[in-house]
Amino acid sequence: MQKRFLVIGGTGVAGGAAIQAVRKHDPDAHITALWFGRKFEELTIAGVDTVLFGDCSDPSVWDQIEAASGRAFDALFYATAMGDVGFPSWEATPEQIAASNRLSFDPLPKLEERFDCGAIYSYSTFYNLAHQRVTYGAMAHSKAAIEAWTAEPGKSRRVCIRAGAFTSSSSMAIKLLVRRNAAKLAAMDDPILQKYFSGVKPSEAVDNMQQAVFDEERQEYGDSGTDTAGLVLAHLKAFDDPAARFVCVAGTKVWLDDTAQPVR
Repeated sequence: MQKRFLVIGGTGVAGGAAIQAVRKHDPDAHITALWFGRKFEELTIAGVDTVLFGDCSDPSVWDQIEAASGRAFDALFYATAMGDVGFPSWEATPEQIAASNRLSFDPLPKLEERFDCGAIYSYSTFYNLAHQRVTYGAMAHSKAAIEAWTAEPGKSRRVCIRAGAFTSSSSMAIKLLVRRNAAKLAAMDDPILQKYFSGVKPSEAVDNMQQAVFDEERQEYGDSGTDTAGLVLAHLKAFDDPAARFVCVAGTKVWLDDTAQPVR
């Protein structure tokens, strides 16, 4: 029987890696991908059989998915997120965290209940690294919610791909917001922010901070510079190991973990 997969966020880097990994693992699979943007436009996504447009937090879009591709999938990949970033995670307000969760986390348990999925894959980062904590804002809390949810038993097998820093529209947005917030960050009583932003041009500070993220990942995990190829490897590791719960990737290094990260 042909296997069926659903990718929420099919136009992003993580979603694209999921699609490539499924095609490597099962070339004959049927893949449905959902994407959302400021306005609808006709597009195709490489490797995808059915492309749909809509906000995954809208129940009417769930009906659209079922009408097009059914309600049973071998796996669902939740590769979408949106929330306030560009400031320290410990500065996030309850309102900012709730707003971030609206798309970044809240639909996950609802989609698990709505559809019959053998597995649900979601995505996180190493948000507790010192040089990530100072800029990851409310999104760190949404990622922590994903990890806590992944660690719990559920209707589906739950797997989290925990990835090192990679270039995406989200990472570019973080860099832009950090640059805009440079003056505020320089004034905060934090040694890392003081080191990189006090008396330094915003553009230079952001570039130095990004390099520090890569350096810290390499020091902590042995590699950095994650790209699509590394993300594909992480997915394939998860496919091949039914017991995998958290699959970590930094650069080309892939390993397993079994514990959710709290927000520090």
